[in-house]
Amino acid sequence: MAEKRICGSGGWFGYYGWFSEPSIGRYFAYYGKAFDCFLITLKNGKKYVLGCEAADEIVELIKAHTTEGHR
Repeated sequence: MAEKRICGSGGWFGYYGWFSEPSIGRYFAYYGKAFDCFLITLKNGKKYVLGCEAADEIVELIKAHTTEGHR
């Protein structure tokens, strides 16, 4: 991602803090490796990029428990 760090750590022990990226806008990040992360957009418009070893499984779990996933 071509992020611009607003306030946080950009690579030293992972990424955390506020960032801005042209394709998704402003978001809060908390992840270690870029290929293990996913984006969550809340109903109020706030965006979070999170990461974990089982990112695909977490995304499917979230989809299954949201109104978007029940349609």
